[in-house]
Amino acid sequence: MNQRKIFCAAAAAMLLVTAIPAAGGEIVRDFNESFDVERGWALRLRHGDGDVTITPWDRDVVEITVHYHAERKGLGDDSKLDFTVKFEEKNGVIEVTGRESKSGFMGLQIFILEEYTYTISAPRYLELDLQGDDGDIDVEKWSGRIEIRLDDGEISLYGCEPKKTRIRTGDGNISLDGHSGSIDIIGDDGRLDINRGKFSDCRIQLDDGDIRARDSEGDFYIEVDDGDTELLRIKTKVIDLKSQDGDFDIELLKTGKLDLEIKTDDGDIDLSLQSGISALFTIDVDDGRIRTDLPSAKDVQKGNHWMSGKLGDGNGRIRIRTTDGSVMLREIR
Repeated sequence: MNQRKIFCAAAAAMLLVTAIPAAGGEIVRDFNESFDVERGWALRLRHGDGDVTITPWDRDVVEITVHYHAERKGLGDDSKLDFTVKFEEKNGVIEVTGRESKSGFMGLQIFILEEYTYTISAPRYLELDLQGDDGDIDVEKWSGRIEIRLDDGEISLYGCEPKKTRIRTGDGNISLDGHSGSIDIIGDDGRLDINRGKFSDCRIQLDDGDIRARDSEGDFYIEVDDGDTELLRIKTKVIDLKSQDGDFDIELLKTGKLDLEIKTDDGDIDLSLQSGISALFTIDVDDGRIRTDLPSAKDVQKGNHWMSGKLGDGNGRIRIRTTDGSVMLREIR
């Protein structure tokens, strides 16, 4: 874990604290389990605050190691406080659930979580269903479907090639490097970094989190509130971007027929197009400023709050609409 996590159990009334015996010590638990698997099987993991590392190997076996270490300090009866892991296999689904038992607890206890990890080796075709709280998730070179639900933990996927990836998260950051397939992400305030992605479609919905994608390709559908979006050296045929106050900084490389739409309320838009991209373009603003650097543009028309024209043979479409934001549209070589 990046840092030790501290949590407090329920406290009794302060007048009773002096009558409760002191308690302390450690909880250290280690678990190891393995299962024979085949294609079409899935791993369903409920890991709480535990950090998860999943790596592929060539064996048709899932091996799971869980290590839990917490220090307990304070006052109270902790006789029923413990940690265990439930392993179950049914109808091609392996279920693993970490459980912290706190029933029957009285008094004031402080727990310092020193280490809590799930280390998993499995064949890359296994489908993953991961659900946790603040624990981090690290998966590499995977090909089975990936579904992740997390609160504030960090997510890192490296070199994964699943047909579909679905992520639901709170404020934790997400990093995708060398990822491919269809991806669907909904989050709150965490940052999203994408490098070398190759997507059939990429759907992202964030509140205040920033998005950074570089050297990637695919169809992008992005909706943010206040977060800024930067898409650099992108190959795409369809790109649909919406924001409230977030800015867009986009650099598109030449590809097939382009269908691009960007809408913002107060966000600024900076769109750079590689020379040779063909499209009809329209820009509409209310209070913002329009600037362009389009040496090859034809049939340019403009008014106080709008502008239109044609790049190349006008085979594609570019539509930009902002209320209070400003727009910069340029060609790059």
